[in-house]
Amino acid sequence: MLIISGIVAAIAMAPAGLTVWVTPPDLWSWVLLFATGVFGGGGHYLFIMAHRIAPAPVLAPFIYTQIVWMIALGFLVFGDVPTVTTIIGAAIVVGSGLYILYRERMRKI
Repeated sequence: MLIISGIVAAIAMAPAGLTVWVTPPDLWSWVLLFATGVFGGGGHYLFIMAHRIAPAPVLAPFIYTQIVWMIALGFLVFGDVPTVTTIIGAAIVVGSGLYILYRERMRKI
């Protein structure tokens, strides 16, 4: 499923991507792009393996931490200061996910 969704997205976005393609200027840029793909794919694989061991409600909070990490890395790496609406939106998403996790746990009790 992960491969199929990636291929479909790549095919769907290829026309737009090819119109703005800029070839990376040096070997280091290519290495970084390759590393991004390897680590991203590896992370997805590990997350799939985690679902074999633990149920989805246990793993859900880890997905929400991605929002926090991406905001922090955006600031640290690119100097992107998150707007108030970004913080509010992230808080709504994380809060609602944690509420659903709490509600589902309470149903089992």
